[in-house]
Amino acid sequence: MTTGVGEGNPRVGGVDGILDAHRTIQDLTRQLEEVADLIGLQVRLEAFRTFLEPHFAEEEAPDGFFDLVRGGASRHLAKLRQLEEEHATLLGNIDAIAEQARACLAGPVAEVLKQAARLAQRVREHEAHESALLVDALYVDVGAHD
Repeated sequence: MTTGVGEGNPRVGGVDGILDAHRTIQDLTRQLEEVADLIGLQVRLEAFRTFLEPHFAEEEAPDGFFDLVRGGASRHLAKLRQLEEEHATLLGNIDAIAEQARACLAGPVAEVLKQAARLAQRVREHEAHESALLVDALYVDVGAHD
């Protein structure tokens, strides 16, 4: 069964479904651009990939986006092939960036966090020594003269 551009498509919800999915991708892309830390990046990359992988599969499936465009405007075949090939590349890029974020969090970022924790411990010990010295000086030494 062939589906025209204005008609419903059971696989992807027709043109409206395709447009809705592409709006969601725009939102996810915007969220990815706005992320400011590696943990947030990992969360957003996972959400992005989780949405994109089945979306791409539906576009490539029979009666999906590519078939819809092929059936309505065959002059775009070369562009469709290019877009279809980009799907695997884009998913691979997401995986590579996620792996780099994991490596940073496990490597350089983890080391910086360990150093910060060691510093905090040293400051805590320093303050405890000062407090103990103050207590000793005020209560032990002063009290000894009574």
